[in-house]
Amino acid sequence: MADEWHNLFDHKAGFDPEGDFETFLKQVPARGVVYLMTDAEDRPVQLLCVGNLRQSLKRRLGPQEQPPAAPESPAPAKPGLSKRVNYRELVRRVHWRRVDSPFEADWIYYEVARRVFPQTYQGMVGFRPAWFVHVDPDANFPRYVKTVQLGRPGVYIGPVEDKHAAARLIELAEDAFDLCRYYNVLTESPRGRPCAYKEMGKCPAPCDGSISMPQYRRLVEWSAATLVSPGEMLADQERRMRAAAADLRFETAAKIKAFIAQLCHLGKAGLRHARRLEDFAFLSLQRGPRAGTAKLFLITPGKIEELAGLVAEPGPAAAADLLHLSLALAAERRNQPVDPTGAERVGVVAHHLFAAKNTRGVFLHLHEVEEKALLKAYRDLGKQKPAEEIEGEGVVKELQAME
Repeated sequence: MADEWHNLFDHKAGFDPEGDFETFLKQVPARGVVYLMTDAEDRPVQLLCVGNLRQSLKRRLGPQEQPPAAPESPAPAKPGLSKRVNYRELVRRVHWRRVDSPFEADWIYYEVARRVFPQTYQGMVGFRPAWFVHVDPDANFPRYVKTVQLGRPGVYIGPVEDKHAAARLIELAEDAFDLCRYYNVLTESPRGRPCAYKEMGKCPAPCDGSISMPQYRRLVEWSAATLVSPGEMLADQERRMRAAAADLRFETAAKIKAFIAQLCHLGKAGLRHARRLEDFAFLSLQRGPRAGTAKLFLITPGKIEELAGLVAEPGPAAAADLLHLSLALAAERRNQPVDPTGAERVGVVAHHLFAAKNTRGVFLHLHEVEEKALLKAYRDLGKQKPAEEIEGEGVVKELQAME
């Protein structure tokens, strides 16, 4: 167990309850950290993320005041209440790693919790999985579904803000491209009984063979390509709308206008970060350990890494070098499969992508950023309000995770 998590921390200090507590406190920083308390055999006791390690340890490991004398006839303990853990009797070592922003804190806390408490960590982290919309155009009977699982063949579009946004994206795809709404009927193709959408001209009816399944699969493929990159489609439809209006075909122009209005929802609100999973690539600037410093993180599908610590604003040449390195690394990882752990890391990032802009750091989509944008992001980071706290305790019940 120890070999699996020790390398995630870069500092540690031994704790002796009989030693001088103030001397012990001087060994630890009054800074934000993710830290783990362990017992005499270095078995995990509790994992926490706090804004001030020194104050946190003072509360948990500091000398306890003597309790008042017990009454002669003590009241019986209420059922279901447990005695508070006495960490001074249990803890003998503290491991920690410095974190300087809410994003870094969530990421490191997740990585440590997953390694230290593999059976319980999902209940300890404070984020939800990222929602995507999935479709496999080459499936026998393709359809869009919302999901948090990222391991199946096909196209994943996301992340979107929540399951409701995923449902809206599916509805938009079905309405805009006249896709089949009833999967149970679709699976009966070509001998299915068509529904009312065929009669309304809102479905090409692959169910009854009006179009072949190969043709329908290509329609689904085209719809997925348009959802992630609607610009060309919108420009084409606007040309068609203007041409129809010029020819006084106002009913046709109105229908095209309605179609454009549907597609204009793409890239906005809860759908603003929806792209193909393989294009889930960002540079994120987060606060550094001191004023005027920053940390640069590279985010690719299923992976997060600190790329650089920036003490001062990088010049154009340095920014160009960082972008070149980032693009090269992202290209190597673009088509790598995303396992369940990678999907959880995507969830960590998505949680912050949809957070309030004034505290979440700066996220730049890697394939759309230029050197000037990176330099501007460094300055924008300095304008953001510091998060009031990064503290979030993942409390583990007494000896729960000693496996």
